[in-house]
Formats: sequence, structure tokens, C-alpha cells
Amino acid sequence: MKIYQSEVAPIGTNCYLVVNEENNEAVVVDPGGSPEIIAQMINRSGAKVQAIFLTHGHMDHIGALEEVHAATGAKVYISEEDAPMLSNPESSLAAFMGMDLHCPPADAFFRHGEAVEEAGLQFKVLATPGHTPGGVCLLCADVCFCGDTIFCESIGRTDFPGGSYDGLIRSIKEKILTLSPETRLLPGHGPSTTVEWEKRRNPFLQ
Repeated sequence: MKIYQSEVAPIGTNCYLVVNEENNEAVVVDPGGSPEIIAQMINRSGAKVQAIFLTHGHMDHIGALEEVHAATGAKVYISEEDAPMLSNPESSLAAFMGMDLHCPPADAFFRHGEAVEEAGLQFKVLATPGHTPGGVCLLCADVCFCGDTIFCESIGRTDFPGGSYDGLIRSIKEKILTLSPETRLLPGHGPSTTVEWEKRRNPFLQ
């Protein structure tokens, strides 16, 4: 497995391309914006995108979904709870950025505890509500794609509609900190980290 990462507009979201080097197929995680940058990343990898995974429905994680979906024809996944955000600019926060964002509907829904196999890779779904009602993290081998659930020494905002601080802390402690200490956490913004580091250094989790 090889992971490419690009920071995309409008607010520096990490978009990931997860490539299975055995079959040269891939999954895009959180195409938040800058479709031309994401296209360059895909072209550079030479991989065929089979699926698009959305950790949650905020506009900075779905902003380039329409373009990436049109270019790849890939299957779109999101939680059922956050799926309405794809077509509602107010709940996705796009309206607050002056954007009338309407994305293609999901092809499949993430459900907690299930294993989703795409591109020959297996991703375990961890429901982590708190930042949004339907936020998820996706565990593939020893790497966890965290969206805006947890950041390096920080956590996702909970002051947006549908957010819950207590819910987010509970999600992190029950779903993330129980993973192997060596698990790499690849967040929606900022640098990567590990479970062990966050246990020791994250001031919100002490």
C-alpha cells in the first residue's frame, strides 16, 4: 500500500490517495477541493480509482467530489447520517462559504464495524460521531484515516450544527485510543501522528 497526500483548497484539507501496489487500484479519501491537484495526484500514481471515501460531509471534504467522481466513475461512500450533506449546502457548511455545492449521491453507506473492501484493500469502519453526527474513521492495516475526528495534539471542532464535544471525546477514547499504539493517524488537516503520541500529548484527552 502506498499513500499519496495533497493539501487542497479552500482551507488546507488533506486529500489522500491510497494505492494498492499489487493491482494498481486506488481509493480517494476526502476530495475536499482543488480537483486539478487531485487529478495530478491520481495521474502521478498511475492508479485506477475504484472508490471515493468521505469521512464526513463538510464542504472542505466533499468540495471536489463532483469532479473526481465524473473523472473516475468511482463508487462514493459516506455514512447514512452525513449523506444529506451532499445535497444540502447549509448542512455541509458550503453556504457559509458562499458556495452552492450539490454533490452526487452516495452509492453506499459506511456502517460501524463493517469491513469495506475496495481496490483490493480492506478498510474497517469506525463510527466516530462528534464533529458531525455521521463522522467515521477508516482503518486500513496500521493506518487510520481520521477526517476531522482527531488531529495532532488536537481534536475536531464541535461548534458546528450537529456537533457534540462529549460525543467526540467519547468516540476518540473508545474507537481511536483503543487501537494499537503504533497505528498511524492521518487526519483531515495538519500533520500525521500516532495513537501513542496522542495518548501522551493531546491536551484534550488527558
